[in-house]
Amino acid sequence: MKKAIYLFTTFILLSCAENTVQKDTPYGIIKNEDEKSKIIEKLADSYLAGNFDIARDYFTPESQHFFNDLVYDVDGIIEGYNFHSVLFDDIKHNDRKIYTGYMTDGKTQTFHDFIWSAKSKISGKEYFYPCHCRWEWEGDKISKTSCYVDPAAIFAEVALYQEKNQ
Repeated sequence: MKKAIYLFTTFILLSCAENTVQKDTPYGIIKNEDEKSKIIEKLADSYLAGNFDIARDYFTPESQHFFNDLVYDVDGIIEGYNFHSVLFDDIKHNDRKIYTGYMTDGKTQTFHDFIWSAKSKISGKEYFYPCHCRWEWEGDKISKTSCYVDPAAIFAEVALYQEKNQ
C-alpha cells in the first residue's frame, strides 16, 4: 500500500511539474530595433508619403493582403493604399508602435499599431481611428498582411470621390 501511495504521489508531482514547464515555455521573443521592424517602418513611411510602390520589393508575388475582411493581391493593396493620398491630406500614424515577434514555432510576424488620422480632401472632415496591422514573413519577404481599422471614413470618402468624378 505504501508503494501505491508513493507512486500515486510521485505521479501527481510529476504531472504538476510538467504543466509548470509548459506554462513557463516562452512563445518567442519580441524585438523592435531589428531589420524586419525597420522594413515595416520604411513601408509605413512610404504609405504616409503617398507612394507605397516600394512594397513590391518586400512582398512575395503570391502574397495575400487583408484590409479587414477584404482580400487583395500585391497590385490591389498597393493601388488601394496609394489611393488614400488621393482622398486625404495629412495622413498620420499617431502613437506608432512597430515590433517583431520571432516565435518558437519558426513563424515571424511584425506588428504595427497606431492611431490613423487624416483630413479629407473632399469633405474636409478629420478622422482618427485605431489600427492594427500584422505582417507575416517567409524568410526575408512578406507573405501576408492583415490590417484592421474602421473603414467607414475611407468608404465614405471613396463614395464622395466617385460621385464627384462621374
